[in-house]
Amino acid sequence: DRVTFLLRRGTSVVLLSIYVDDGIAATNDEKLYREFLTTLGKDFELSDQGKLNWYLGVSVTQDLANKLTTLSQERYVKDVLERLGMTGATPVSTPMEANTHLSASDSQPAHKLDRKFRREYQRIVG
Repeated sequence: DRVTFLLRRGTSVVLLSIYVDDGIAATNDEKLYREFLTTLGKDFELSDQGKLNWYLGVSVTQDLANKLTTLSQERYVKDVLERLGMTGATPVSTPMEANTHLSASDSQPAHKLDRKFRREYQRIVG
């Protein structure tokens, strides 16, 4: 499925990216953007939430003066740690010994793992 759409008129651009029922748009022409929203709004329920601060679990901070956009999943990570009861865990830069060599023979195939263990792992990693 296509999720990103581009409207181009001369040097003006509106870029729209959609995921399920959430979408974000970017433009270099406010007038074209308003026209685009009006046209799209005739067929779809839309709401303009203004400046982008949060999208799909990602915090978005924009510094327009320095042309810098920062994305952060800090809140998402904190929520996962809380859900797993790991808020007191100590962060490490490398979660396992450096230069460790892994092979398929070091563990059981996934289909042989305990069903409860597999479900817990899937819940943790999403």
